[in-house]
Amino acid sequence: MSFRQLFDPASSTFTYLLADDLTHEAVLIDPVVEQVERDLRLLRENGLKLKYALETHVHADHITAGHALKQATGAQTAVASDCHAQGYDQYLKDGEVLLFGREELLVIATPGHTPGSVSYLWRDRIFTGDTLLIGGCGRTDFQNGSPAALYRSVTEKLFSLDEQTLVYPAHDYKGRRVSSIGEEKLQNPRFAGKNLEEFVALMNNLNLPLPKHIQEAVPANLRGGPGIGELKNEMNRDAISALSKAALPLRSVSVQQLAELANAGPLSLIDVRTPGEFAGLRIPGSVNIPFDSLHADSLKSMFPPDKPLYCLCQTGTRSGLAADRLRAAGFRQVVHVDGGTNAWEAAGLPFERGAGGAFGLERQVRIAAGGLVVLGAIAGVWIHPLGYAISAAIGAGLVFSGVTNSCAMARLMSKMPWNRATR
Repeated sequence: MSFRQLFDPASSTFTYLLADDLTHEAVLIDPVVEQVERDLRLLRENGLKLKYALETHVHADHITAGHALKQATGAQTAVASDCHAQGYDQYLKDGEVLLFGREELLVIATPGHTPGSVSYLWRDRIFTGDTLLIGGCGRTDFQNGSPAALYRSVTEKLFSLDEQTLVYPAHDYKGRRVSSIGEEKLQNPRFAGKNLEEFVALMNNLNLPLPKHIQEAVPANLRGGPGIGELKNEMNRDAISALSKAALPLRSVSVQQLAELANAGPLSLIDVRTPGEFAGLRIPGSVNIPFDSLHADSLKSMFPPDKPLYCLCQTGTRSGLAADRLRAAGFRQVVHVDGGTNAWEAAGLPFERGAGGAFGLERQVRIAAGGLVVLGAIAGVWIHPLGYAISAAIGAGLVFSGVTNSCAMARLMSKMPWNRATR
């Protein structure tokens, strides 16, 4: 597992990045809109796919980056249902479990600072938002806060956790980064040695000024935060748009998952093999758009750029390149089909077969390359030593193809008459 604690100095807000090392799926807790460029760059540099942008509550001191992150990465946004917010993808309940890769987050309702405040338990640590701070707690004098509810959330729920559980709050104003349940039970002056009545009296007499940005933050956060186009700084918009088009990890599905999705409803599925290959064997419902004829701009009239677009070939090589091209052109939800038609056929899934289809392009390339290597060796032995140059040239070409992930021979073979067959 991977874990990063990030900090926004302007609002003293902690954002937390959690990731599964095997699947590279990730979660961000309490993202800040001014730091969305930082967060996107961190995701890209570490090869992470953001699955969730989560809120511990509707914040009053900063604006969430949830909606902007959703637009840039396709992540789901989530907040507690008791926040009564709009514009989020999921509304969380107490006891709900969120999965990312092999990891899971437990949602614990901890109302008090706001009615919709939640904490997230992950492994040996708890992300407490403003419910429990290091040596303190969130205030309860606005947004329908309740000191009695906060006291019960902390003493009955959070303090019942193992005392070794690490406490990671949403804010700290004194340079502190982490505490533990045991430390807070013993040393937090808001709770240690205080009963409910004493705590309520204390909270009702704090007399704090309102947060500086409450008038703009709360309405924005109740609707999920601004999108990329609404960001105030033009430079930030440009940078975020560039990062959102950059090489974030490509989503992929197995052929079994693709079959289940196809059974649930129609899919936008493009097959980038040659027409000859497509004529020989094809997945029902797929549309043939050969790789060398793939013009992403023209596809926008056929497929919505913001809807999932599944891309396959014979083995996965060409479809991976095609997916990169489509994402660069603005398709935000391109999904690569692992193993392509070879895996589909091997899994015994239904397919359509035509007459007179050509060998797969990868197989044709292997046959042609192998034949030229053999021809060069024979020529070197029986005709002239320069014949070995043919074999050497093919070997160099294969090395270049592997390094650059391109293949001139495949492009040439795709133009052969048998690969231009019609259905």
